[in-house]
Amino acid sequence: MKSHISATIDEDILEQVDRYGSEERRSRSQVIELALEKFLRDRAGEGVDIITSAGKFSGKFSREETYAR
Repeated sequence: MKSHISATIDEDILEQVDRYGSEERRSRSQVIELALEKFLRDRAGEGVDIITSAGKFSGKFSREETYAR
């Protein structure tokens, strides 16, 4: 299950994220998630796997609907 978060990211890093995402045809959130997974895997050391699924979001996300509560 995925969770929605808000994060403040340096503009230079975000430009790199967007450039990589464009090259690889991935969304900004996918690129950030992949980078975090790699960081956490490297930090944990070898032999510790992060379990992921092949699922992907194919719907529509609306901030208005999310925050209208």
